[in-house]
Amino acid sequence: MKLTLILVLIACVAAGCSTTTVSGSNSSTSPASADPREAVVNASKKLMALKSLKGNIESTGSTAFKQQVEYAGPDRYRVSYYDQTGAELDMVIVGDRTYIKSGDSWNELPNETDPTPTMRNSFTDDVMQTLSDAKFEGEDSVNSRPVFVYSYKLVTKIGNFPVTQRIWVDQFSGLPIKCLVEYTEGSIKTLTTTFDTESPVSIDLPGK
Repeated sequence: MKLTLILVLIACVAAGCSTTTVSGSNSSTSPASADPREAVVNASKKLMALKSLKGNIESTGSTAFKQQVEYAGPDRYRVSYYDQTGAELDMVIVGDRTYIKSGDSWNELPNETDPTPTMRNSFTDDVMQTLSDAKFEGEDSVNSRPVFVYSYKLVTKIGNFPVTQRIWVDQFSGLPIKCLVEYTEGSIKTLTTTFDTESPVSIDLPGK
């Protein structure tokens, strides 16, 4: 297994999202914001405020891959990765400690100075500061739920890649429930993530 390549691919998952199970829904929808940028920022803040989250990520590009990612606040992640070449990886991140599974055992990686690659990176406050060209694209439906669609540009937290991102924001919860990220550089063309915000998530420190 080419661990370095896999970690690079995982690091590229600094942005992205698709259909979801949404928590905190109510019986009435909210009108679309008159300010698309404000709407995107508010939806991002709601996502970042979630205590737990699951996501299924799929990419297109020179080496297509899939990931299952779980988040448990404030700083725990579990990642399962596999790609079309047959490479697989299981990883757990707890704070600044990262563990990779090898066979039946877990090995801790040396501390890294780069930001942790997570499915939440494209919604952080610092990344939102790079947001530009926000546009309201209209209304749509995702899994029979009414959504507002917004497109915008940003620079990713890891790699500083300029990307175009489109999110579908649930009109009930205000959460982004679908998102398509398009890259203009590198080996990845698009990223799509499916969020599950209701299933419980528990992530323990791996055993040796």
